[in-house]
Amino acid sequence: MTLEAEEIRVRYGRFDALRGVTLHAQPGEVTAIVGPNGSGKSTLLGAIDGTVPHEGRVRLNGRPVSDQPAWALAALRAVLPQSSRLAFAFTVLEVVRIGLQSGSAGDRPEVPMQALARVGLAHYADRLFQDLSGGEAQRVMLARVLAQVWAPVENGEPRWLLLDEPVSSLDIAHQLQVMEIARDFARAGGGVIAVMHDLNLTALYADRVAVMAEGQRLAFGTPAEVLTDDTLSRAYRCTLRVSAPPPVGIPYILPHAASA
Repeated sequence: MTLEAEEIRVRYGRFDALRGVTLHAQPGEVTAIVGPNGSGKSTLLGAIDGTVPHEGRVRLNGRPVSDQPAWALAALRAVLPQSSRLAFAFTVLEVVRIGLQSGSAGDRPEVPMQALARVGLAHYADRLFQDLSGGEAQRVMLARVLAQVWAPVENGEPRWLLLDEPVSSLDIAHQLQVMEIARDFARAGGGVIAVMHDLNLTALYADRVAVMAEGQRLAFGTPAEVLTDDTLSRAYRCTLRVSAPPPVGIPYILPHAASA
């Protein structure tokens, strides 16, 4: 019961956005995809979730994604895009209910409020989505995808969160909150794939990391294995140094000290 993307290729006109990328993710783990802008991170996630046309194979829990109808995929995986816009005046609670109706917990009307409470926005239920700040809207959308796959494991089968830059608009406290939610989902048996820009948060929360550069996978492994001076400097085309604080041994990245 894994998520397998093999030899994924995506071309936009003459530009090769992905050039034969392979990624395997396990339930029970947070898998992060990192790399510079334009390296293919979001394109790879789009190929995995079935929204980006591609060559190659994607299998979710042993079944080809291309062979499954949209309603079946919606019950197995929920996708948080980089940004979401709504043309109509929905309340926050109505937005989260959209996720509930897309998933398999549609008979549990209590889930949307529980999902809002999980992201710390239960008191925003009656507010209009359009009136929220960017960070608040991002957390509401996270509540929506949580409601869609509320149970990390259902009928013995893992479910998946696919998150595209889930902390990009958030302050530090809410970045940590969102990453704790992702880790809790994985600990409960679900799978998480997250496109990340913050390398320190990645080192802190990810079990596996894929480093992308120029449409290819440059490295894949644990944070300690792949978040190294050499790999990151090659990926980002600048000199980076990675250090580890003695108490816990988690690597952290100091770009401001790169040339010291």
